Amino acid sequence: MAMRDQDNQAGRLRAHTGAEPPDERETNGTGARSAELRAALDGIRRIRHLTNPGPDPGARPAEWERRRLLRTVSLLLEAGGIPPSAAGQSGEPVRTGYRASEGDRLGQVLVCWVGPRGSGARYQEHEHLQRCQDVLRHWGFEALEVRGPGGRRHLEIEARLD
Repeated sequence: MAMRDQDNQAGRLRAHTGAEPPDERETNGTGARSAELRAALDGIRRIRHLTNPGPDPGARPAEWERRRLLRTVSLLLEAGGIPPSAAGQSGEPVRTGYRASEGDRLGQVLVCWVGPRGSGARYQEHEHLQRCQDVLRHWGFEALEVRGPGGRRHLEIEARLD
């Protein structure tokens, strides 16, 4: 079952990975999406405080987040004011923003900066990925910027264990 289907079935806030078709109701909406994102962040904070031992339980991801890493990373980025991309029918980006996907290793998420052809997203990726890095590190994730095929940059995200 796809993550999107799981989210809709459970009645939860749908996480935007940047690979979904554009949904103008959510991206240009009335602020309801922002309120839902704030509520999701509050939920993440509560889960951390209830499940993480130690003097600063909010400083690192909880086991619950590790099991839903793609969803958590996507929610944190969007809530941090970073726009998700969107994909057209061909899968090509139709909007500039982050795109998150499962990584090559278990417990890893990849984040790249994409946009439609001619958007200049390739030339903006370093700056925007740094913003993504800042948001994710604030929430206790390891975020390493890497150059991949063709010199394109992306982030490799993992949950910090300490």
